[in-house]
Amino acid sequence: MSPTFESQGITAGPVRAASKGSSSFFLGMALFILGILGIIFADVVTVVSVLTFGVLLVVGGVVELGHAVRQRGGDRFFLALLSGLLSIAVGVVMLVRPGVGVAGSALLIAGWLFATGLFRGVIALMDRYRSWGWDLLYGILSILLGVWLMASMPTSAMWLLGTVVAVELMARGVAVMGTSIALQRLERASAAAR
Repeated sequence: MSPTFESQGITAGPVRAASKGSSSFFLGMALFILGILGIIFADVVTVVSVLTFGVLLVVGGVVELGHAVRQRGGDRFFLALLSGLLSIAVGVVMLVRPGVGVAGSALLIAGWLFATGLFRGVIALMDRYRSWGWDLLYGILSILLGVWLMASMPTSAMWLLGTVVAVELMARGVAVMGTSIALQRLERASAAAR
């Protein structure tokens, strides 16, 4: 009797795909749990995010300076040199004084919420397309959230960035779990049709 793939521990097709699907489901679950922990410890995530961004700016600035030095005499030498120096300076400020980076990031997010809300609200009122009311509501809520964040700035700065990162992790986790479940269902349907 000749050996089969199953007797040698080798599986093919839906079984292997299902195991990949379950591993991606657990990855999604891990991302979701990390997001929940990120919301609980939003202030820590905020500081870690700013420090990480500061390190990335310093590294990017050093790379850009190295590129500028190699391109000496080229048309973009001074632009690359100044850009690299600026990246390093901002990165060092974020590393030495992370509170400045936290406040700056929170102000950018609050300003972005205000600006996008204003833009959506005005466009919804002017065009009055189908379901424009939902965009108007979104715009109003976004404006109010931006104003509230700016008004409560010293306090809101510490949790805002960490919460945004945590919610992104949770959303990504849900998306990965949903894709994994859909792939597993598709594989089962494909195996049943054979």
